[in-house]
Amino acid sequence: MDFFYGDQSEFFSFYRIPKLLITDKRFKNLSCEAKLLYGLLIDRMSLSKKNEWMDKQRRIYIYYTIENIMEDLGCGHEKAGKLLADLERYHLLHRVRQGLCKPDRLYPLSFIKIPDI
Repeated sequence: MDFFYGDQSEFFSFYRIPKLLITDKRFKNLSCEAKLLYGLLIDRMSLSKKNEWMDKQRRIYIYYTIENIMEDLGCGHEKAGKLLADLERYHLLHRVRQGLCKPDRLYPLSFIKIPDI
Protein backbone atom coordinates (compact mmCIF):
# COMPACT_ATOMS: atom_id res chain seq x y z
CA MET A 1 0.00 0.00 0.00
CA ASP A 2 1.16 3.50 -0.75
CA PHE A 3 0.09 6.18 1.71
CA PHE A 4 0.10 9.95 1.41
CA TYR A 5 2.81 11.58 3.51
CA GLY A 6 3.13 15.13 4.76
CA ASP A 7 2.20 17.71 2.14
CA GLN A 8 1.67 15.20 -0.71
CA SER A 9 -2.09 15.74 -0.64
CA GLU A 10 -1.49 19.33 -1.75
CA PHE A 11 0.14 18.20 -5.02
CA PHE A 12 -3.21 17.59 -6.68
CA SER A 13 -5.92 19.85 -8.00
CA PHE A 14 -9.51 19.14 -7.08
CA TYR A 15 -12.98 19.84 -8.35
CA ARG A 16 -15.33 21.48 -5.88
CA ILE A 17 -18.91 20.46 -5.40
CA PRO A 18 -20.87 22.79 -3.14
CA LYS A 19 -21.69 21.07 0.14
CA LEU A 20 -25.24 22.38 -0.14
CA LEU A 21 -25.84 20.02 -3.07
CA ILE A 22 -25.14 17.12 -0.71
CA THR A 23 -26.81 18.36 2.46
CA ASP A 24 -29.85 20.38 1.34
CA LYS A 25 -33.08 18.40 1.05
CA ARG A 26 -33.98 20.25 -2.19
CA PHE A 27 -31.17 18.38 -3.96
CA LYS A 28 -31.84 14.99 -2.38
CA ASN A 29 -33.07 13.47 -5.64
CA LEU A 30 -30.43 15.07 -7.87
CA SER A 31 -28.05 12.33 -8.99
CA CYS A 32 -24.42 12.26 -7.90
CA GLU A 33 -23.45 12.44 -11.59
CA ALA A 34 -25.41 15.68 -12.02
CA LYS A 35 -23.75 17.10 -8.90
CA LEU A 36 -20.34 16.16 -10.30
CA LEU A 37 -21.22 17.77 -13.63
CA TYR A 38 -22.20 20.95 -11.79
CA GLY A 39 -18.76 20.93 -10.14
CA LEU A 40 -17.15 20.61 -13.58
CA LEU A 41 -19.25 23.50 -14.89
CA ILE A 42 -18.27 25.71 -11.95
CA ASP A 43 -14.62 24.83 -12.50
CA ARG A 44 -14.80 25.97 -16.13
CA MET A 45 -16.09 29.41 -15.16
CA SER A 46 -12.60 30.62 -14.22
CA LEU A 47 -11.40 29.91 -17.77
CA SER A 48 -14.45 31.71 -19.16
CA LYS A 49 -13.65 34.74 -17.03
CA LYS A 50 -10.08 34.77 -18.37
CA ASN A 51 -11.44 34.57 -21.92
CA GLU A 52 -13.97 37.30 -21.10
CA TRP A 53 -16.87 35.09 -22.10
CA MET A 54 -19.60 37.30 -20.69
CA ASP A 55 -22.84 38.45 -22.18
CA LYS A 56 -24.06 42.05 -22.30
CA GLN A 57 -25.26 41.77 -18.68
CA ARG A 58 -21.74 40.56 -17.70
CA ARG A 59 -23.03 37.08 -16.83
CA ILE A 60 -20.35 34.45 -17.29
CA TYR A 61 -21.10 31.59 -19.66
CA ILE A 62 -19.14 28.53 -20.61
CA TYR A 63 -18.89 26.18 -23.53
CA TYR A 64 -18.95 22.50 -22.64
CA THR A 65 -20.18 20.32 -25.46
CA ILE A 66 -22.14 17.12 -25.06
CA GLU A 67 -19.14 15.32 -26.54
CA ASN A 68 -16.83 16.78 -23.89
CA ILE A 69 -19.26 15.85 -21.13
CA MET A 70 -19.51 12.32 -22.53
CA GLU A 71 -15.74 12.01 -22.54
CA ASP A 72 -15.19 13.50 -19.08
CA LEU A 73 -17.95 11.50 -17.38
CA GLY A 74 -17.58 8.33 -19.44
CA CYS A 75 -21.22 8.30 -20.46
CA GLY A 76 -23.33 8.27 -23.61
CA HIS A 77 -25.05 11.08 -25.45
CA GLU A 78 -28.45 10.41 -23.90
CA LYS A 79 -27.04 10.38 -20.35
CA ALA A 80 -25.08 13.62 -20.88
CA GLY A 81 -28.22 15.34 -22.18
CA LYS A 82 -30.25 14.04 -19.24
CA LEU A 83 -27.70 15.37 -16.74
CA LEU A 84 -27.84 18.83 -18.32
CA ALA A 85 -31.64 18.71 -18.27
CA ASP A 86 -31.57 17.69 -14.60
CA LEU A 87 -29.38 20.67 -13.73
CA GLU A 88 -31.83 22.93 -15.56
CA ARG A 89 -34.77 21.40 -13.71
CA TYR A 90 -33.02 22.05 -10.39
CA HIS A 91 -32.30 25.67 -11.41
CA LEU A 92 -28.53 25.11 -11.47
CA LEU A 93 -28.06 25.73 -15.19
CA HIS A 94 -29.48 27.91 -17.93
CA ARG A 95 -28.81 26.82 -21.52
CA VAL A 96 -28.95 29.13 -24.50
CA ARG A 97 -29.07 27.33 -27.81
CA GLN A 98 -27.17 29.14 -30.54
CA GLY A 99 -28.13 26.94 -33.49
CA LEU A 100 -26.22 26.45 -36.73
CA CYS A 101 -24.02 23.69 -35.26
CA LYS A 102 -22.70 26.06 -32.59
CA PRO A 103 -22.38 24.77 -29.03
CA ASP A 104 -24.92 25.88 -26.45
CA ARG A 105 -23.95 28.66 -24.11
CA LEU A 106 -24.15 27.27 -20.60
CA TYR A 107 -24.77 29.58 -17.69
CA PRO A 108 -24.11 27.83 -14.39
CA LEU A 109 -26.56 29.34 -11.92
CA SER A 110 -25.90 30.17 -8.30
CA PHE A 111 -26.95 27.43 -5.90
CA ILE A 112 -27.54 29.94 -3.09
CA LYS A 113 -31.06 31.18 -3.94
CA ILE A 114 -32.61 28.05 -5.41
CA PRO A 115 -36.41 27.88 -5.17
CA ASP A 116 -38.00 24.81 -3.61
CA ILE A 117 -38.30 22.08 -6.20
